[in-house]
Amino acid sequence: ISINIKNNSGVNINIKDSYLLLTQSLLKLSKTFTCTNLKGLEPVLMYSEELSEKEKYYANTSTQHYNKDIKLVYNFKEWKKLIQEYCERDCVVLHEVMCEFKELVYSKWRINIEDYPTTSSLSFAIYRTHYLPVNTVPITTGKVFDFIRESYTGGSTDMYIPSGKNLFCYDVNSLYPFVMLEHKYPVGQISEFFGDISILEDKYWIAEASVSTKKELRHPYLQIHHSIDGNKSRLRTISPNGCFNMKIHKPEYVNALKDYDIIIKEGYYFEEGDIFSKFVLDLYTLRKTYVKSHPLNLTCKLLMNSLYGRFGMKPITTTQKFVDRKTFLKLTQEYNEIDFIDLDKYGLFVTYEDPKKRNSDHKVSVGIASAVTAFSRVHMTKFKNRLDFNLYYSDTDSIFIDIWLYRKYVGSEIGQFKLEYALKEAVFLGPKIYAGITTDDKYINKIKGFKNSKSVDFNDLKSLLHKNSKGLDLQHQKWFRSLSEESIQIQDQVYHLMTTENKRKILYDVNGLAYDTEALTLNNK
Repeated sequence: ISINIKNNSGVNINIKDSYLLLTQSLLKLSKTFTCTNLKGLEPVLMYSEELSEKEKYYANTSTQHYNKDIKLVYNFKEWKKLIQEYCERDCVVLHEVMCEFKELVYSKWRINIEDYPTTSSLSFAIYRTHYLPVNTVPITTGKVFDFIRESYTGGSTDMYIPSGKNLFCYDVNSLYPFVMLEHKYPVGQISEFFGDISILEDKYWIAEASVSTKKELRHPYLQIHHSIDGNKSRLRTISPNGCFNMKIHKPEYVNALKDYDIIIKEGYYFEEGDIFSKFVLDLYTLRKTYVKSHPLNLTCKLLMNSLYGRFGMKPITTTQKFVDRKTFLKLTQEYNEIDFIDLDKYGLFVTYEDPKKRNSDHKVSVGIASAVTAFSRVHMTKFKNRLDFNLYYSDTDSIFIDIWLYRKYVGSEIGQFKLEYALKEAVFLGPKIYAGITTDDKYINKIKGFKNSKSVDFNDLKSLLHKNSKGLDLQHQKWFRSLSEESIQIQDQVYHLMTTENKRKILYDVNGLAYDTEALTLNNK
């Protein structure tokens, strides 16, 4: 978020969201940057009958939606004083963090953070200033952008076995920076081709392909966007068996030939170039120079992980503005699809697609961003369809398995695995939904879209493995904003949690208990 406003003196002020630059809580940042002021506990006014009707508006009836330590207050005047002090302290702490961050970045790279609203834009500025080879990165626009964008499916996340005991969770150290360091990427002139491109070994290519598995794979790994029930607005990322079409990268093609029959139809080819190794190596070396708690360690980590996404930014083709009713009528005649919020006497807030923006040069190279994720998926396939261990769950850069991972894969260096958890027991309900009890009796829990995941009991989650389970209705609070009413409200919401078969089919035993899954099979010939 970046907003330009004028203060009372008519001076332009640019307001930015600091979280888009430093993606950590203010509490963690204040410790990392060793601030002289520390963030305090948030005072929370609790509901009581002694409060006036006006005061009750600010009161909480529950603290369930808080996942941090707080200070409970029952007197409105005391709370008003404390909350003002709390907000002022936050501003002071954040100012101190940002000033130190600004000085740190400028001293190392001569870049002013005030010119960049996000970590990815800051990382790209450092890369462009100090590392980008001249006339190397191909700009993708129009039909080339649309074609390659379909290959940009991100990391691979799947649940394979719903529950298990004595498991180990391993994470890759800096997976995306690792593949950026190790591989060559699509650079130079973009050329279109038709037919089998695989004979050109010295080119990087992205192609439309017809794909079929040679046999039923336990863990298929070529990944596509697939529409649910034929509804193109409801796309899921799946790795299926069977026959399907996809946009495939050269490294994925080479890696998959042992398991898939692949017919290349058409696409685009490039030169291959090493464009990231010096950038990653310099930042990784600098990061290792400092302890984990040092600001430069955090800064290098953020910069390394944020660069690739900047190459794949989707062009913003919509225009949003406040207009009067006369202007709105003109816009409806000029643009076919237009959305609006009626603000009554204040006019209307409109959103519409602007074809002029669609044809403009947005200076991205989506092939490079997509290639980073493709190389990452290829790296993770080394741990799929293995006979020496069972794979229970995999995320973009992590695996849950039932043996200690072999020593050759484990270490502290970039690209090696580190042991994140040793688990007595774990349950996996779907992508980004799992929980476990560690060997030192700590409770780990992840429920995508639900803030207070650790409030959900492990045994309650296990109960969802029964076929006849109706799921869990979890209560949480969400923020809702209304432009027309000029308000932000916190409302109670029900989060319905249950097992999901959006990506793989769940198998149940004779007692109706989930014990395994199998890949979906497509027949799109």
